[in-house]
Amino acid sequence: MMLSMMISGPKQPRNDIDVYLNPLIEDLKLLWNEGVDVFDAFKNESFRLHAMLFCTNNDFPAYGNLSGYSVKGHRACSICQDKTSYEQLKHGRKIVYLGHRRFLKKYHPYRRLKKAFNGYQEHLSGVEIYEKNKKC
Repeated sequence: MMLSMMISGPKQPRNDIDVYLNPLIEDLKLLWNEGVDVFDAFKNESFRLHAMLFCTNNDFPAYGNLSGYSVKGHRACSICQDKTSYEQLKHGRKIVYLGHRRFLKKYHPYRRLKKAFNGYQEHLSGVEIYEKNKKC
């Protein structure tokens, strides 16, 4: 089963998304904890169905809304958290997030590019990053 919901535009609920999600959350809790009796027409028998939400697909602002994680400011990367690599632009108030080339494959050509990025090469491996963040 796939549940699809899109709330967009100028009248989107913003931080009041819980008003829309609360009925879904209650149903998911019921399906996970107790399950519901359903009928299998092929086998001609009833059974208890348990279900869970497997994944969501959303843009970054919606991710922040759904998870409650701040997707703005100096610690906006939910993977890097306190180790988020950022830089404030010199002639503006914008923050740019650097250091994400380290998630590329070990010999990806972008890892060695200094001039196109921030003047640094990134050499951390995905395994090293995983080890640093797995206790979180």
